[in-house]
Amino acid sequence: MANPFDALAGHRYIRLSTFRRSGKAVPTPVWFARVGENLYVVTGRNTGKAKRIRNNPGVALAPSDFRGRPKGRDLRAVARLTGEQKGGAADRALGSKYGWQYRAFKLVERLLGSADDLVFLELSPPAQRGD
Repeated sequence: MANPFDALAGHRYIRLSTFRRSGKAVPTPVWFARVGENLYVVTGRNTGKAKRIRNNPGVALAPSDFRGRPKGRDLRAVARLTGEQKGGAADRALGSKYGWQYRAFKLVERLLGSADDLVFLELSPPAQRGD
C-alpha cells in the first residue's frame, strides 16, 4: 500500500496544522524530512505546536511554500514528540535535505542557548482500518 506521505516528495516545506482544545487549527510552515515511513520536524520543546501535540496528536499537513500557503491537499497524520537526540536519524535527514541552512539554524540555536530545548516531532500516517 502506498504511503500518503509520498505526495510530499520533492517539497521543501509543509504546512503543519496542530489543533487547539477548541478544535481551531493553527497552521505553521516547517521543514521536514522523511525517514522510512515517517516524517520528522524539529521544533522547540516549549513551542505552541509541541504543547498542542501533547494534548492532541492528530495533525494535518500539506505541501506548502515557505509562508505556509498550501500547494496541495491536506493529509492527516499522528504526531508525537520523540526522545531522539541531535545526531540521530531525524537530525541527519534534516541536515542532508537542508544542508547549510539547517547547519546555520543549529548554530543560531546554539548561540542563543536554546539548542538543548530542540525536540523532534515524528509524524506517522494514521492507522489503516479494515485489517
